[in-house]
Amino acid sequence: MRRPYQVLVAIATAAAALLASGSVQAQRKHVVPNAQATPPATTPAAPADAAAAPKKSQTVDINLVVGDNKTLPTGDVASYSVGTPGIVDVKVTPDQNNFVLIGLRPGSTTVLMLKRNGTEVTYSVNVYARSPETVEKELEALLVGYTGLRIRAVGPRFFIEGGVSTEADARRLSLIASLYPGQVESLVVVGSVGQEHTINVRIDFYFVQYDKNSSYGVGLAWPGRIGNGAVNATYDLVGKTGTATLSAAQALPSLDLAQTRGWAKVMKHSVVVTTSGSEATFENGGEQNFNVANGLTSAIQAIKFGTNVTVLPRYDLATKELEVKVAAQVADLTSPGGSSLPGRSTSSINTFVHLKLGQSLVLSGIRTSRTSHAVTGLPGLSQVPVLGLLFGSHSNNDQEVEGAVFIIPSVVDTAPRRSYDIVDAAMKQFDDYSGAVDKVQSFQPTPPAY
Repeated sequence: MRRPYQVLVAIATAAAALLASGSVQAQRKHVVPNAQATPPATTPAAPADAAAAPKKSQTVDINLVVGDNKTLPTGDVASYSVGTPGIVDVKVTPDQNNFVLIGLRPGSTTVLMLKRNGTEVTYSVNVYARSPETVEKELEALLVGYTGLRIRAVGPRFFIEGGVSTEADARRLSLIASLYPGQVESLVVVGSVGQEHTINVRIDFYFVQYDKNSSYGVGLAWPGRIGNGAVNATYDLVGKTGTATLSAAQALPSLDLAQTRGWAKVMKHSVVVTTSGSEATFENGGEQNFNVANGLTSAIQAIKFGTNVTVLPRYDLATKELEVKVAAQVADLTSPGGSSLPGRSTSSINTFVHLKLGQSLVLSGIRTSRTSHAVTGLPGLSQVPVLGLLFGSHSNNDQEVEGAVFIIPSVVDTAPRRSYDIVDAAMKQFDDYSGAVDKVQSFQPTPPAY
């Protein structure tokens, strides 16, 4: 009876040992998932030599899109912690061999994993609303046609940097950034920024105009009134003498036999130098004052003439392209037409153009042809063919005008000569000037790009 009893005791002891071993194994498999909240209290202590060794750390970048998953091997990870909650979720697979990182919302956070040998691994996780590659390609497509803009990626966000020439462009870029909330921001301003301040742009303006006119008058010019006279009488009280005069419009005609022909050409060349993205204004001309009588009072009327140019260029170093906002006006005085005040011949333009460096562009062109014919004379009789020349004066006026405005932009490098040499040459020309304007060269008339 004693032997069977000892066998039963041995079997019971072995079964208890097996149960205890299974319990320990089960507890080790849940160490990692339990470490999400707090490290397990039963984590075995590291050996003495491992505790004395310095801890090694490394950082790994991970980029995710909202809803995407990424797996990481658990290895010998003892515990882990998540920095900012709600951005990424960390789960352990049922077989406890891998971590699963799930992007929850856009943002950045870190996941710290502590291994049993003391090594620390920090995963820097960036979660995007959309794929960064997709967003970058879409931004590049939306920014086609803009000069001087660039896309800069900083962490999980993109920044549109640079300057534009108009408020409308700045508002459009802000709308583009709003399409990607939390991922894209616009830092674009109206004007020049950063590196643009170091780029000097020269704009050459050419205003060319050609005039041709011819006129003639032939026939008998009859007076418009006959018998319209006036009587003037004066009497001197001291000398006791008086005079009287009678004047009347004569009824005799005058003979018109005159012809005029002429032409004129005008060429104005203006140069403006400014930094990329900065507006510059050039004004050259003056004003002429005239005394204008109005009843019992008189006033001074000022008539301005000359050239006014305002430019805002922007140069892109990467594409070698220029965009120029131009506002220009040219005004010249003309002969008075039936009054004491002269007229003005004006040409103006307000435009925005895009062109390559060194490329010339005609901003505007005009061609005008004007013909006028007038007959003055006796009613009816002056309209008779051929014989009408005996009863009236026939006049004809032909005028043709053609003009154009074009620009040539160039990027100005550092001066080839020292500043003192430039000023010295200008002063020498000033001292030697004696009326020969064609020999004076106060600036380089040919754009650097030509």
